[in-house]
Amino acid sequence: MLNSNSAIETETKKPGTIGTAQSNSKPRLLIVSSYQRPCGIAQYVEHLEEPLKTLGLCEVDISPVPVDVLKSAGHYAKKLSKRAVFEIVEKVKEADVVNLQLEPGLYGSDQIKIWRNISAILNHAKKVIITYHTVPPAEKNAKLFFTSPRALKDLIKSRYRNYFFSKLFKMILSNPNRFAHIVQTQREAKKFELFGIPSRSIHHMPLSFLSDNMKRRYRNSTIRRTIEKQYGIKGKRVIGSFGFLSPYKGVETAIRALDLLPEDFHLLIVGGLHPEGIVENSTDQPYISKLLNLITTNIESHNTRETSKRIEQIANRVSFCGTPANEEFNCLMQACDSIILPYAEVGQTSSGPAAVALDLEKPIYCSRNHAFRELGKYAQGGISYFEIGNHFELSQILLREDGAQEHRVKARSNYARKYNIESRSRLYAEICKGLVEN
Repeated sequence: MLNSNSAIETETKKPGTIGTAQSNSKPRLLIVSSYQRPCGIAQYVEHLEEPLKTLGLCEVDISPVPVDVLKSAGHYAKKLSKRAVFEIVEKVKEADVVNLQLEPGLYGSDQIKIWRNISAILNHAKKVIITYHTVPPAEKNAKLFFTSPRALKDLIKSRYRNYFFSKLFKMILSNPNRFAHIVQTQREAKKFELFGIPSRSIHHMPLSFLSDNMKRRYRNSTIRRTIEKQYGIKGKRVIGSFGFLSPYKGVETAIRALDLLPEDFHLLIVGGLHPEGIVENSTDQPYISKLLNLITTNIESHNTRETSKRIEQIANRVSFCGTPANEEFNCLMQACDSIILPYAEVGQTSSGPAAVALDLEKPIYCSRNHAFRELGKYAQGGISYFEIGNHFELSQILLREDGAQEHRVKARSNYARKYNIESRSRLYAEICKGLVEN
């Protein structure tokens, strides 16, 4: 198996055009993905695009997936969706290799529509590289008898969720030499072998976003001074939580840890609601309400003046930074002394914020979920861990500056040299070349 990293650029670019800029002898690679929208996968592709083109080993084009159209309902939306998929397919036919950035939910509103749209793309592709941002869970043994209606209902739900992947793997196994697969962890690579996919076609490498030139630019000391001035945090020890605001991100763990830390600690919460997670027709967004309640009401005191003062103290130590563009996101992360990712376990395979933190070689504190434990196999000691939801443990390792220990600093430096956007780009180009030649 090859090892590599994914890369991401911060500036937004326009899609290139196949066959116009480079020699016709180079394989033509078409990337099908969400693009130029507030979405982690779109940002990943925007970062990957430029170094892949700069490498010059294949012609690169982007075919943006019209996510809003494909997920819409109604007669007219159905017609627009068919037209959009047809336009993607026409580009697919011209390419030597198609790279599908796979997050099923981007391609439709239900399992049947998702499969219909993606199968239309795959059926017309000569060769395919699939980059998996979501993978199916390992199948549990089916029970012949059920102890409760709930157990039967859970099985039906599980089978429905896996409908798309069962169809996809059936297609792959019918002609495995037409496909190559990029996953983000060793665990996922092994799981794919258990699904019957040939190991020679599976490649694993952690995500990476920033090029060497970008990393050097972000090390500019003026970035920290600018952020300090913007948020009024000069002289503070700045910790940052990054990512769209969603219950599994565990931001409440960071807030609870802050309450146990000295007053010179300040928390930046970088990220807003995901566009598809907004509750419509209401200003009450449940997860934001939960965080605000935690900041303003989680203080037990019968003294109103004392309570008001305590709320003010906590509120003054938390800054909500909204949903910044790539450039500002990276600057905010560079300005932090420590990065905190207190995520729950939801079956995710990778984390964009964790990848950027490691690109920038920042002290990083992660909950011990499966994805971060797998990332640790590449980081080799570069990550500090705490148990999921244990804000007390998080406050302790932050206070003793566990992430700044010499062996962790060295491990992150070694990681950044091995896993970077340049090596990730080479992986794509090498797989593309291999598929075309075989």
